[in-house]
Amino acid sequence: MSSLTEELDRARRALADAQAALASLRAERDAAVSDAQAAHRQRHAFLAGLAHDLRNPLAPLSNGLELLRLTDDDPAGRLRTRGIMERQVGHLMRIADDLSDLARLSGTKATLQRGTFDVATVLQGVAEHLAATLQAQELTLDIEAAPGALPRVRGDAQRIGQAVGHLVADIVRHIERGSTIRVAAGAVDADDALLAISVAAAVDLDEPPRPLEDVDCAALGLGVALASQLASMHGGGLRGRRPPGARRVRFELTLPVDAEAAEAPAGAEPSPPAGAEPALRVLLADDNVDFSQSFASMLELLGHRVEIVHDGLQAVSRLGGSPPDIAFIDVGMRSLDGVEAVRRVRGQGQTHDVVLVAVTGRGGAEDRARAAEAGFDRYLVKPFAMEDVRDALDAARAARGGGERSAARFAAARPA
Repeated sequence: MSSLTEELDRARRALADAQAALASLRAERDAAVSDAQAAHRQRHAFLAGLAHDLRNPLAPLSNGLELLRLTDDDPAGRLRTRGIMERQVGHLMRIADDLSDLARLSGTKATLQRGTFDVATVLQGVAEHLAATLQAQELTLDIEAAPGALPRVRGDAQRIGQAVGHLVADIVRHIERGSTIRVAAGAVDADDALLAISVAAAVDLDEPPRPLEDVDCAALGLGVALASQLASMHGGGLRGRRPPGARRVRFELTLPVDAEAAEAPAGAEPSPPAGAEPALRVLLADDNVDFSQSFASMLELLGHRVEIVHDGLQAVSRLGGSPPDIAFIDVGMRSLDGVEAVRRVRGQGQTHDVVLVAVTGRGGAEDRARAAEAGFDRYLVKPFAMEDVRDALDAARAARGGGERSAARFAAARPA
C-alpha cells in the first residue's frame, strides 16, 4: 500500500511538473504571438505612413505633367509648373535618402560616428539649418537649451540633429502659419543619467493640461520612424503623445548621458567644386533608357559630346576602343554589370586617364567598397545632385590636362 502511495505521489509531481512546463510554453507562445502581432501592426503603420509621404509629392507631379500638356503656348505657366515639379522631385529625393538611411541603420553593420557633444550646440545647428524653411512658412523655432549648461552626451551629433529635424518637420505639417515650435532639453531624472529633448508646438504646451495618449511613432511617417531608430541606436528612445482625437504630436527623445567621455575632434568641411565647362567626350552606360536620354540631354546642354550604350559588354568595347574623357557607368546592367566591366578595362593603358564614375541606386558601404576595388574613381547615388556631376566633370578635365585622376573624391557628397 505504501509503495502504491509513493507511485501516486511521483505521478502527481510529474503531472504538476508537466503542467508547469506546458504553462511556461504557452506563456512563451503567447508572448511570441503578441510580439509578432505588434511587429505586424508597426510594419502596417509604417507602410501606411510611407504611402502617405509618397503621395504628397506624387500628386503635384501628376498635376504638373497634365499642366505641361495644357500650357504649350504659355511659357510663364510652364516655368511655374517646372518649379513645382523640381521642388517635388527634391522631396522624393529626400524620401529616397531617408529610406536608404533607415534600411542601413536597421542593418547589423550600421555604425555611428560617436563622440562627446553638447546637445544645446546641436539644437542651435538644427535651428540654423531649418531657418530658411521655417521663415518661408512664417514659423518660429524656439530653442530652450543653453550651451554648456547641460550634461554632455556621447553619440553621433549629426545624427541626433537629423532626428530632431525630422521631429520638427512632422510638427510643421500640422501647424498654422505664424506659430512657434519649441525645442527644449533637460535632465529626466535626479541622477542625470538621461537627457530628454522635447519637441512640440508652443500652443500645445501653453494650453491647460489635458490627458495625453501614446502614439505609435511608426505610423507618423518615414522621418519620425528614422528619428526613433536613431534614438534607439544611441541607447535612448522616442515617445510621442497627443490629446485624444488631435493630430499634432508632442515628442520626447531621450539619450543616455556620458559626462566622462573625451570630446571628439570636429570634422573639416568639404571644399566646393569648381565650375568651368569645356567640352568633354562622355560615355554613358545605363540600361534605363529614360534616365540615359535625360541625363545625356543635360550633359549635351552643358556642351559635352555624349555616347550612350545600354549594357556592360558595349561599355567594355567602347572603353577599350576609343576611350572617352569620362564614363558614367551603371553598376547594375544586364549582360555584364558595371563593376565587372570596369575590372576588365581599368588595367588597360588606354583607360588610365579616363575618370570612371559609378552610377547606382545603392549607397551602402559594401557597395562603395566593391566599386572602389574594381577601379571606379567616383560613386554617385541616383538621383544625384548636379554639383556632384560638375565635380566629376572637373576631375575629368583636370585628368585630360595632365592632372591626377585621384584628386577627385571617390564618394559623392550626398549620403545614401
